[in-house]
Amino acid sequence: MRTGTRAGCRGRARAIGVTTGGDFCAGPRGMEEALESSHEQSTGLERLVFFSDAVFAIVITLLVLPLTAEIDLPEPSQSLAQLVEDLWPRMISFLVSFLVIGQFWIAHHHMFGKVRHFDQGLLWFNLVSLLTISFMPFPTAVLGSRVEADEPFPVVFYAASLAVSSLALTTTWLYAVRRQLVDPGMNDQAVRAFTARAITTSAIFLLSMGAAFLGLWVAVACWLVLLPLGRLVIGRVQAPRQNSI
Repeated sequence: MRTGTRAGCRGRARAIGVTTGGDFCAGPRGMEEALESSHEQSTGLERLVFFSDAVFAIVITLLVLPLTAEIDLPEPSQSLAQLVEDLWPRMISFLVSFLVIGQFWIAHHHMFGKVRHFDQGLLWFNLVSLLTISFMPFPTAVLGSRVEADEPFPVVFYAASLAVSSLALTTTWLYAVRRQLVDPGMNDQAVRAFTARAITTSAIFLLSMGAAFLGLWVAVACWLVLLPLGRLVIGRVQAPRQNSI
């Protein structure tokens, strides 16, 4: 009878989001401590996500600064249209960076939508991920200011920066899984499917570093075409397996 009572108590604890069922069932004091711990986890996780969203928003806003910094009154022999046309490399780098960083934000959003708890390690992994994201305006500016169209370094440097950001996000997810910080309602197959998409994403970004030596547009094809396509294929391959469980 006592075993059934404690099992029911643990069930009520999980229903209200308290993971320390033993403390919750240890009487009024244990219940109060467990609820306080659950509240701290929930509030702390919200602050982590809000801070991350703010960093992504600021970084995306900073991407446009190289464009605005180059706008000056044209010379008498130069039209304003010609001045804007000369800025097309920076406009291309801005557009590509906006879309790619937007994909990083979507990945981060989905990842932390599956995370239910955090610890000190997850805070640091997330902070490192945000560090790599906040660095992106610099390689974007380098890419947009390249003088020679066939110069490989700016494209390779940009591709390497994206790869590092992707690897940081994937490592953050792997850490959360290993430390059992993800939603306990996720089955093993769902966790493996999300992990497969994350690893595929990082692999494509690493592949784009080699593609960057072939030219900007080959690398762009990896970021904006191959990447969504790869994630879509992985999702469709994993879907039948999840349905069969």
